[in-house]
Amino acid sequence: MEPWLEELRKKVPGDGAVRVLVIGGLILLFLIVLVDAFGARERAVAARANPPVEETLTATVPSVYRVPRDLASEAAAARTQALAADTDEAPIVAEAEATEDAAEAEVAEAEATEDAVEAELAEAEATEDAVEAEVAEAEATEDAVEAEVAEAEATEDAAEAEVAEAEATEDAAEAEVAVAEATEDAAQDVAAGDDDAPALLASADISNGESVWRQCRACHVHDAEQNRGGPHLVNIIGRDVGVAEGWRYSRALSEHGGVWTVESLLSWLENPDSYIPGNQMAFRGLRNEQDRIDVLGFLNASSTD
Repeated sequence: MEPWLEELRKKVPGDGAVRVLVIGGLILLFLIVLVDAFGARERAVAARANPPVEETLTATVPSVYRVPRDLASEAAAARTQALAADTDEAPIVAEAEATEDAAEAEVAEAEATEDAVEAELAEAEATEDAVEAEVAEAEATEDAVEAEVAEAEATEDAAEAEVAEAEATEDAAEAEVAVAEATEDAAQDVAAGDDDAPALLASADISNGESVWRQCRACHVHDAEQNRGGPHLVNIIGRDVGVAEGWRYSRALSEHGGVWTVESLLSWLENPDSYIPGNQMAFRGLRNEQDRIDVLGFLNASSTD
């Protein structure tokens, strides 16, 4: 440590006290100079506004105001230099100023860094907003395409529904025509004296017979030689009892013999257990005679040659 600084520390009770004294003296000097400067300026303005009569032509502003000077700064600098020279504190003041400048430089650098970070964040947010806008636009386009596809599918479904409805209407018309033709054929067969369609079936309602047949179709087929829960009934009128190919009949039916006539079938349908006891048919029978006639008329109308 330098000798002069060591000697200064012995003379001065503390560095903080010296700084307080120096700063207090500077502030006091600055206030005195400032008050004096404002007072002199006001006096000069007043002298310009109301000059003495005998000096009106020659009155001038003191030379000190012709060239503006920062009297306060000059006085403060002079006082600082004098005080520093008297107390040998110039190195301490310079070091303090250097420290303050370094602190200000660090603050400025931190602010510049913060501004750069904020700029990067703003740029990143702008990029993110742009990406979100592109995604939203792509989603909107996709939704529009899906809406068009859905509309096209709906139009196609409507067209298919119309075609299906037209086909169903056509099938219903063909079915009605077929039933009418079957009814007509049955009537013609009865009128011609056909043995397979006796006069008993002349009063058969084919449409009602088709409705009654729904009770039988779970086990029997009338339009194909195919066995299900029971033997097929293709050409049942006039067929031998218990002879459907591929079906294993009960002993009661196998040993019964004979031919299925209209009369025997009417009795069978009324109560199978009473007509042929011991058979395995799980059907309680049709109590309504007209229903039995109608379903036999339907079977006779759908018979094959």
